Amino acid sequence: MDPGSFIIKFVLPPVLGAVIGLFTNYLAIKMLFRPFKPKYIFGIRIPFTPGVIPKEHQKLAEKIGATVGDHLLSNESLHELFKKEAVRKKISEALDNMYGQFGMLSAFITADIRKMISEKVIEMMDSELPAVISELDIKATVEEKVKDFSLEKLETLILSVTKTQLAYVTYFGGVLGFVIGCAQFLTYLI
Repeated sequence: MDPGSFIIKFVLPPVLGAVIGLFTNYLAIKMLFRPFKPKYIFGIRIPFTPGVIPKEHQKLAEKIGATVGDHLLSNESLHELFKKEAVRKKISEALDNMYGQFGMLSAFITADIRKMISEKVIEMMDSELPAVISELDIKATVEEKVKDFSLEKLETLILSVTKTQLAYVTYFGGVLGFVIGCAQFLTYLI
C-alpha cells in the first residue's frame, strides 16, 4: 500500500472526525449566544437565529427571577436573616450610635431606655418585617434586572461561570469525532 493511500484510508478519517467534532461543538456553543438578532436571506429567516439565549432572554429572566425569589431569597429566608443574633446586635449598635446624634439630649437617654428602645425596635421588626419584605418583590426585581442586561453582558456572565465546562464539551466533540474516525478506519480493515 502506497503512503498516500495509507494516509487517506487510515489517518485522514480520525483527523477529519476530530476537526469536524471540534468545529461542530464550538459552533453549537457559539449558537447558544449568537447571533443576537434574527438573520434573513431574501426575506426568509435563517433557522436558529437568533441564538437560544437571545431568543429566550425573557423566559430566562422569568426563571432566574422565580428561582431567586422563590428559593434563594424567599420572604421567609430574608426574615430568618433578620432573626440572627449578629443582625440584631448590629441593629442595637446602630441605635446606640444614633443616640449620640442627639447632642445634649443623649445624656437623658439612660442605658435602660436604650435597651427598651432596642427591644421595641426588634419586636416591631419581627412583626412588621414580613409585610415590608413582601413589598420588595425579589422575584420581580431580579426578573427586571436580568431583562435589562444587554445580551453581551448576559453572554459574558454565563460564560464566566461555564467557560471551562463549555471548553470540555468542545474538546469532547473532537475526541468523539476522532473515535468515530477510528471506527471508520476499522471498517476499511474489515
